[in-house]
Amino acid sequence: MERDTQRRAVCCELVDEVARTSGEVRLKVTGASMLPALWPGDVIAVQRCAFAELQPGQIVLYRQEGKLTAHRIQRISPSHLITRGDSVPACDPPVGACGVVGRVASILRNGRSIQPERSFFHRAVSSILRRSDCCTRIALRIALLLAATGSRLGGSEEIPAS
Repeated sequence: MERDTQRRAVCCELVDEVARTSGEVRLKVTGASMLPALWPGDVIAVQRCAFAELQPGQIVLYRQEGKLTAHRIQRISPSHLITRGDSVPACDPPVGACGVVGRVASILRNGRSIQPERSFFHRAVSSILRRSDCCTRIALRIALLLAATGSRLGGSEEIPAS
């Protein structure tokens, strides 16, 4: 178990280093805490940015306790962020400025790039998913069925992939 923990910590450091040196890193989403904005299998493009440039409502990637997490900013203080997954009821522990890898600039889903904007639809669906594990499981099953049939999962405006 400790070996897996060490491996994850090294991966976090590597991702942070790539973002720091190249300005951007791309990662595949594995969790469901950001439904419906981010789905398992989406690829997020994370751009390095200054802590002062971050704003509530943006999705950030951060390192904490040897894990990488992409969650939405709820509040900002001069030294830390308060974040929360869109489909999770509770906020995360505070994230220090040094833990922030960058902000999610775009999402690659089903071969197209979409902006990580939060629409009324996303707010409404995430509110339902925060209150119901059953609805979250149903949403994930629908996504699997759509993926199996080659259908596209909804997104916002289409932009060219870079």
